[in-house]
Amino acid sequence: MTRRRFGACGGFTLLEVLVALTVLAVGVALALTLVSGSLGNIRKVQSRALFTQQAESVMELALLDESIKDPVTLNGDFENGTRWTVVVAEYELPSDEPLNLDQPLSVWLKLLSYTVEVTGPRSSSPDCRLTTLKLIGTREPAMAPGMPPGMMPGRRPGVPQ
Repeated sequence: MTRRRFGACGGFTLLEVLVALTVLAVGVALALTLVSGSLGNIRKVQSRALFTQQAESVMELALLDESIKDPVTLNGDFENGTRWTVVVAEYELPSDEPLNLDQPLSVWLKLLSYTVEVTGPRSSSPDCRLTTLKLIGTREPAMAPGMPPGMMPGRRPGVPQ
């Protein structure tokens, strides 16, 4: 029978075990940091998507409002504390190239610029901004004597414009 020496037993020393646990702890800490950062980014994306949906719904309601024919500013808020602002302003076409029309459309038509800003409950600046243009009629065109209904002045019957 062979005797083993006291230090010749198989296994790990205490120092090796401590080093292995330290490496494992650093790896777990890094993984948890990555997961935490990913969850924070997911929350930011979700809140940005919510702000965009809210801005789109406010923009849709403002564009459907037939009573808006002049510049105006509207404000409000949602149940979650998100604030919204609609700014309607007159839009001037760039005058680099003049339009070549028989009759000026500015008599009957006007371009309005709609800007919607949505600001979150904890934000000081807008989190989402949407802008679009809307062409509105300023008045009904005057009918020439003897002109059939639905016929615009300056148009010839049977000729597409």
